[in-house]
Amino acid sequence: MLPPTGLAALTVIALVAPAIEYLGVIPRTTTLPSTRRWVLDMLCTLVGYGGWLALTGNMSVAALMTPVLMTVIVVASNIKYKVLGEPLLFSDLVVARSFLQHPQFYLFSIPATARLALVVLVIVLPVLFWVYASVALFPHLLGGSILLLGCLLLGICPARSWAPVPDMKHDLSRLGLPGSMLLYWRRWRGSPDLPPPVPLQGTAIYDQIIIVQCESFSDPTTLGLPADIAIPPMPGLTRARQLASHQGPLCVSGFGAYTMRSEYGVLFGQSEKELGFRQYDPFLTARREHSHALPFRLKAMGYESTFIHPHDLRFYDRKTLMPAMGFTHVIRPGPHVSTDSMPYFSDITLGETLDDIVRTARTPSLFYTVTMENHGPWPTGADRNAPLRHYLEHVANSDQMLLNLINDLSKQTGRSLLVFFGDHRPSIPGVITPGALRDVPYVVLSFPLTEKTAHCPSIALTPAQLNKLITTLICQA
Repeated sequence: MLPPTGLAALTVIALVAPAIEYLGVIPRTTTLPSTRRWVLDMLCTLVGYGGWLALTGNMSVAALMTPVLMTVIVVASNIKYKVLGEPLLFSDLVVARSFLQHPQFYLFSIPATARLALVVLVIVLPVLFWVYASVALFPHLLGGSILLLGCLLLGICPARSWAPVPDMKHDLSRLGLPGSMLLYWRRWRGSPDLPPPVPLQGTAIYDQIIIVQCESFSDPTTLGLPADIAIPPMPGLTRARQLASHQGPLCVSGFGAYTMRSEYGVLFGQSEKELGFRQYDPFLTARREHSHALPFRLKAMGYESTFIHPHDLRFYDRKTLMPAMGFTHVIRPGPHVSTDSMPYFSDITLGETLDDIVRTARTPSLFYTVTMENHGPWPTGADRNAPLRHYLEHVANSDQMLLNLINDLSKQTGRSLLVFFGDHRPSIPGVITPGALRDVPYVVLSFPLTEKTAHCPSIALTPAQLNKLITTLICQA
C-alpha cells in the first residue's frame, strides 16, 4: 500500500493537475478530454512533480507545487487569450526576457488579483525551499529519476503524427495546453530551412525604397468603436489610398502583439504555410534564413539598407539580427523623454528623421522603419473609453506622419517607392478585443506621382504577399 505522500503524488499526477488543465484552460471544450490529452497532461505533470522533488527533496512540497505550477500556466494562457486571442505557445517562453526588460508592456494585462498571487508566490517559494527542503540525498535522486522518466515518456510520444500541422485552435482541445506546447516545440525544432530564393535580377531603378511598419496602425472605421467616440478623419490614409498603385487590407495573424510576424513576412516573404511551426515567432530562426531577407537580396541590385527603430533594439534581438539580414546601418533615433501624453517616440518626429536620412542618401537605398508611438499600454482615465481616446489621438499622429511623407517625397525629383502598413490592430481590454477581423491597412505609392483617373482596387494581401509585391515592383520598375 502506498504511503500518504505517495498516494498524494499519484492523485496529483493522475487527476488533480490534468483536471486543472482541462477545466481551467480557455477556450473550453464541451466534450470529455481525449485519452491523448489526459496522457500528455499526466506526463507533463510527472515531469513537474519530478522537478519539484529533485529541487526540494520533499514529496509534500512537490505534491503542493505541481498543481500550483499547472494553475500558473493555465492562468497565464487565459490572460493571454483574453487580450490577444491566442493561448500560450512554446515560443512565448522567450517573452520572459522581454518581461524583465520592459515589464510595462505586460503588467497592464495582468489582473490585480493575479499580480498579488504572483507576488505571494515569489515570496512563498524560497520560504518553502528554506524550511522544508530535505538534506537527504535519496528524495532528490528519486525526483531526478521521475523527471527523467517523464521526459523519456514524453519523448516517445509521436509529435509528427499527433501534431502534423500547426493548428493551435484545434490542438488545444486534442492535446491540452502543456501537451500542445511541448509537441509544437518538438515540431519547431525539427523544421527544415527553406532553400535559398531566386536572386533578384536587374539594376537599381528606384533611388529609395521606404517601408514604414507602423505600430498598431489601423483604420478606426473598421474597429467597431462605440457610437459616441469621435473618430479622427485620417487624411493621410485617405490621400494615400487615392494615390496608391496598390492598397487594401493586410491580413496579419496577430492581434494586439506579435509585431515580428508581420515584420518577418514583409522582410522575408515566407508565408505561414511555408514557415509551418516557425510561424509563431519566426525571428527565432531568422538568422538561419538570412538569404531570404529583403535587404540581403537587394544587395545584388546595388542597394544599401538602413533599419530605423526608436526603441530598445534588444527586442526580438534586432540589434544583432538586422545586420545579419543585410542592413548596413541600424539606427535608433532619440533619446526620448517619456511623458503621460507621449510615452514613446513621436511618429511625426520619426517621419521627419526618416525624411532627413532619405535626403542625405547618395546611393540606391532601402529604409525600413518601425514606429513606436502607438504601443500600449494606453493610460486609463475616468471612464472605460479613456485608453481608446488616447489611442485614437496617437493613431492620428501616425496618419499625419504618412501624409507628411507623401508631401515630402512628392517634392523630390528621384524615383521612390513608399510602402506603409500597420503591424496589427490594437488590443485595448474591454474596448477593442480579439475577433475574427484582424486586418490592417497597407498602401504602396510610387514617386514621382502620376495622374490617376480612378482609385486602384482594394486587394487583400498577407505580409508575405506584400513582400512579393515589393520585389515585383522593384524588378519591373
